[in-house]
Amino acid sequence: MQLLSSASIKGSQTNGMPAMLARMDSREVKGRAKAPNPALVGCTCRRLRRMARLVTQLYDEALSVHDLTIAQFGLITTIAEHRARQDKDISIGALASIVGLDPTTLNRNLSTLQREKLVEVRQDKSDRRVRAVALTPAGRQRLKNALPAWRAAQADLEHRLGGEVISTLNDTLDRSRDRLIESLLPPAKAGATPSHSASPQA
Repeated sequence: MQLLSSASIKGSQTNGMPAMLARMDSREVKGRAKAPNPALVGCTCRRLRRMARLVTQLYDEALSVHDLTIAQFGLITTIAEHRARQDKDISIGALASIVGLDPTTLNRNLSTLQREKLVEVRQDKSDRRVRAVALTPAGRQRLKNALPAWRAAQADLEHRLGGEVISTLNDTLDRSRDRLIESLLPPAKAGATPSHSASPQA
């Protein structure tokens, strides 16, 4: 059943809507306990997913002129940053770990970038058992062209929410992510998880 906002209920008082809702509530109470409303009991996952969809819309719209989504932009940014820091291509496994995707899902997301000749997947030069990802010249140019659009989207979000809110939100998300990941690791690995909050990723 679709949830009705208080404004919708108030606007329907003239056509008997409150009485109908009262009858529905009465039947539910007699038959069984009412199901809790996730929005009222504090569903964190629901809040995060809704916020993620709204924020993704803003960034996707800004990047659409460069034929990129924020997810694709996050991938090529991570690939470029790893190359700049390590002076070598990033492995599929390392990329999947940084962006939080399993290798199968990551391969599916990379396939579009491969078709557009923006990335290249090849054997690692130091270990031929490992597949690594590199930006092509076209990929590096697309990233360079898209950076101003990403910065504009970031500035737009800060303007809408306020710089202090964005700073607090980023810090809370980073610390919460690291704490959750650490809690899910076996005891021997806990505390050894690196943070990757510096990258402009989705």
